[in-house]
Amino acid sequence: MQWQNSGARYGVPAQTLHWGIALLLLILFPLGWYMTGLPLGLEKFEAYQLHKSLGLVVLSVMLLRLAWRWRNPPPPAPAGLPSWMRLAATFTHFALYGTLFLQVGLGIAMSFKANAPIAFFDLFSLPNPLTPDKKVAEWLSTAHSWTGNAIVSLIALHAGAALWHHFVRRDDVLRRMLPFGANARNSSYPPTKTD
Repeated sequence: MQWQNSGARYGVPAQTLHWGIALLLLILFPLGWYMTGLPLGLEKFEAYQLHKSLGLVVLSVMLLRLAWRWRNPPPPAPAGLPSWMRLAATFTHFALYGTLFLQVGLGIAMSFKANAPIAFFDLFSLPNPLTPDKKVAEWLSTAHSWTGNAIVSLIALHAGAALWHHFVRRDDVLRRMLPFGANARNSSYPPTKTD
């Protein structure tokens, strides 16, 4: 079992954090769409609390992932990959990180401005440091929705690029993030600049 990232593939912590976030988002987005259509009542309140709790879990896992990435640089890009593709991959990764953090921040601020509680799985509640303001809460709700759409688009781009690397370029970009299977590429680590 490989813990540290290597020149050929991601280690178990990086893979676990990556796929953990993916799983959480697969729950959060459908839950978000479902809960907004519910009539006012206990079911809607509980769905919102679950959504908020899972959002805080995403925030925690994202912070862990950033810390792990800082300590363990990812494997280098495949040899011969054009510079514009490297730049596009870097941009997409940072855009995904940024929009996910923004999404959680907007959700928290929206709840505070709407004077709605944020109870983390009924274990504790976040104190509200903001003055409630219905109009600002509505604006934050709209921004939260737009950012959600941006995240879905970025995920589609990210997944599409991974599949393109796997099936068209036939390189190891996807395989090195999978928790199973060997990675055939032999590359040096830490990453070296190639163009």
